[in-house]
Amino acid sequence: MAHHFEFDSQHRILRLVMKGDVQGEEIAALNPEIRAHVHRLQPAAGISDFSAVENFNVSAQAMRTAAVQPSPYPTETPRYIVAPTDFLFGMARMYEQVADRPDSKLQVVRRIEDALTGLGAADARFETVT
Repeated sequence: MAHHFEFDSQHRILRLVMKGDVQGEEIAALNPEIRAHVHRLQPAAGISDFSAVENFNVSAQAMRTAAVQPSPYPTETPRYIVAPTDFLFGMARMYEQVADRPDSKLQVVRRIEDALTGLGAADARFETVT
């Protein structure tokens, strides 16, 4: 799986962009990496963008296991998962329900524009985080 992080400094949004083939063990391994970026950048919101995923080879059990891990974000931080296909949307919704984040702080949407609108950041400009 290829992935990278982007950050919009105006709105303080951290965006994880996932591409290509995604495997279950890779999903489970993302939390420490996200946590490190959250610690360093102190984002006000987070987006996990699955728009460029070609193959999602992740079992329902792997998604449930990832969902019960402690969130890498503070409880009050709003987060979105962008899942454009029906399959990805269903898997992301399962993750959302199992994760049970309070006050709807985790939402699944189909388009990045929906996440940005929900965050009041339609004009966001992301730069790659190194």
